[in-house]
Amino acid sequence: MLLSTIHQRSTLRLASLTSLLGAALFTACVASPPGLSDGNVAGAAGSSQPAQGGSDDVPAAGSPQTADGGDAQGGADSGNESAQAGNATGGSTESGGGAGPLGEAGEPEQGNGGTGEVKIGPTCPFHTDAVVASAGAGGGGGAGGGSGAGGGSGTGGAGPALTVTLQVSPFVGSYLADATGRSLYTYGGDLPGDCHTPPASQCVTDCLVSWPVFPAGARVLAAGLDDNEFGAIQRGDGTWQTTYFGWPLYYYKADLTLGQVTGQGKGKTWHLAQQKPPGVVILSKAGSPKYLADSSGHTLYVSSADQAASADKDPVSACSSSCRTTFEPFHQENFSVVTSLAAADFGAFVPVGTTALQVTYKGMPLYRAATDLKSGDMNGTAITGFTAAAP
Repeated sequence: MLLSTIHQRSTLRLASLTSLLGAALFTACVASPPGLSDGNVAGAAGSSQPAQGGSDDVPAAGSPQTADGGDAQGGADSGNESAQAGNATGGSTESGGGAGPLGEAGEPEQGNGGTGEVKIGPTCPFHTDAVVASAGAGGGGGAGGGSGAGGGSGTGGAGPALTVTLQVSPFVGSYLADATGRSLYTYGGDLPGDCHTPPASQCVTDCLVSWPVFPAGARVLAAGLDDNEFGAIQRGDGTWQTTYFGWPLYYYKADLTLGQVTGQGKGKTWHLAQQKPPGVVILSKAGSPKYLADSSGHTLYVSSADQAASADKDPVSACSSSCRTTFEPFHQENFSVVTSLAAADFGAFVPVGTTALQVTYKGMPLYRAATDLKSGDMNGTAITGFTAAAP
């Protein structure tokens, strides 16, 4: 009864969050905007869905893969640098990530009024021109087998047009599929990119047997999809892979016909590529437990100094003053989560002394760290008491 009451209170507050903040989402990407994701679109229904099928088919975490064999977390690989020449932002990405997405040279932005509180602003999705990305790709097409578009002749030039359609699931709403309706997925083990740092696929070797890549080429998009939200990365074997909101896209081996979504929820890290990406996802990192992140792959934190919500009391955030120069209370417009998480575990409250809502997970306030400049960073754990939120 106690837990049910907490969930009921959390759900009512979360509904208030959605109605108060409205639906002004997917802000157009501008050249080098500072900050992390704060207004990315949330997905459709947040109801929990158990993983389907038999074994998870989730491989052990592979080594980071980039075109030049470098560290995937270090920033751009050589293939992505050439592909990003056509980036709508007009800026190339240097190895190591270039200027941090929190401002010049990675310096965190300060809050309004000189309070010293960090204010993490919106980000923009990774984007490359489709023709640039496919030039010279040769036989990279047809990796998934679902689109019916085979690879090129291997002599260079533009690859085959790859149609992206929208299908509808009662669990997630609209999601991406290829021309035949074969479902497309994202992987929580990848490092999604933005207009500062390109994505990095961590699905290699045996992983690709179960999860073939959705190749890249000229894009033909269904109504409701924006080409600025798509991109392409070059993998270590020279093939190109399509990305959506910075997340590399994959097929699942057992999905062969229209409407099959048997890969949904596998290992709690494989999920359908929703048209409106969820606000909270589950990520995995080699050698570390799974953890929660926002839709751009930036780590979400909890603090041991905070007090969790109870049946008749809101949670208490102990992060104030100098703490707010590093940690921003996490909030999200039109909030939703991946189906491997229970929506009832999330709530919202207004911390004492503030006017903005903060999202909670299992009664504990959630934060993002200004020192995390790209997906996969966990610099916030260097502060005593702060840990990545565990699913």
